[in-house]
Amino acid sequence: MYWLTGILGAILIVAPFILGYSENLAALWSSMILGLVVAAVSLYKALSKDTARWEYGVAAVVGLLAVFAPFMFGFSAVAMAMWATIILGAVIALLAGYLGFFARPQT
Repeated sequence: MYWLTGILGAILIVAPFILGYSENLAALWSSMILGLVVAAVSLYKALSKDTARWEYGVAAVVGLLAVFAPFMFGFSAVAMAMWATIILGAVIALLAGYLGFFARPQT
């Protein structure tokens, strides 16, 4: 399921351009950096041969950071940026948290 978190990370990267809030630099860079981290750990999980699950923990923490980013970086007044970041961050945090802490590894 690493591919699903990777797709969500990629969506978080392109969201400022698709949803039209790329002019707000705080929203743009928050979305791009957090999405890049999620996509990078998902890509690492796809390419690695180990059975460790730390990648999902990192993605879950980054998802939580995305939920709070609009308030920490001051772009909560831009409704589209705020809701896109909160919703994508929450979905990433819930999915990665489930995969990292509750799902049984496939054999």
